[in-house]
Amino acid sequence: MDKTMRFDLISLSLFVAVAETQNLTHAARIKHTAVSAVSKRISELEQQVGTQLMLRMPRGITLTPAGHSLLYHARQVFRNLEKMEEELSDYAAGIRGHIRIYTISAALMNHLPRVVSDYLSHYPQTDIEIEEQTGMSVVQGLLAGEADVGFFSSWTPSAGIEYWPWQHDLLSVLVWPSHPLAARSELTFADIVNEKMIGSHRNSAVSHILERQARALGKTLNMGLRVSSFVSMAELVAQQLGIAVLPVNEVASSTLHSGVRVIPLTEPWARRDLLVGVRDYGQASPSVKTLLGNLLPAEQAVQPEGEAERR
Repeated sequence: MDKTMRFDLISLSLFVAVAETQNLTHAARIKHTAVSAVSKRISELEQQVGTQLMLRMPRGITLTPAGHSLLYHARQVFRNLEKMEEELSDYAAGIRGHIRIYTISAALMNHLPRVVSDYLSHYPQTDIEIEEQTGMSVVQGLLAGEADVGFFSSWTPSAGIEYWPWQHDLLSVLVWPSHPLAARSELTFADIVNEKMIGSHRNSAVSHILERQARALGKTLNMGLRVSSFVSMAELVAQQLGIAVLPVNEVASSTLHSGVRVIPLTEPWARRDLLVGVRDYGQASPSVKTLLGNLLPAEQAVQPEGEAERR
């Protein structure tokens, strides 16, 4: 015997309206429906689920625990319907998908442009938005539903996110050509800890790890300037206003500025993973899954590392 409950969308919509206004009359007015019809729909829902969903109080409506549960799931249903309608409208308009990407600077500078270019060569009508953010803002954007895909580093706490290893990078030191360290092929953090530095914004993962490593050496970093752009940092280095530490080991000096040298740090902690993540792979749009499929082996995309950690 099939015991699956089949809910009517009109009844669910009326239920949500009543729950949100906490008043049958107000909900009926919003939905352009008679109060008696709204009350009848709610009663039918309660009969269907086999328990009371609302308490009729003198001054309005109060949800029971079962009512709160139904409200949560009903809202999810309508959000998914809106997402479906938006995506199908995109197909009808020839866009064939919309992807919102939040990314840290390192991914945007080193790898992401190639990824986007390759994807758009196969799906040229996809609409892609890219916003540069700090690692924490990338994760928060994914959790809030503001971003569909996020690129961040393994240094960033990522609870609640499904993610996969994607690339690796290495912190490197930017110096001007006549700087005493410019002739070196590699550097340790002790070589630069006393230098005047140009730092990224205070909330960046790079800033946090450099400050932590300086404290481990009993030092305090001399941050003369802070800017958020890698290119701006390189410009300031070229003007000999300080050195900088950035995850740009694979970027040619001339890409940032012809007046700087890029020298890798040899510290083990200077190496990190770049991750790609989503809030919920199972709920991701076909466009997002296709993008991830281009980045990752199929079996890896199905089982993200972040999901395993949360279980």
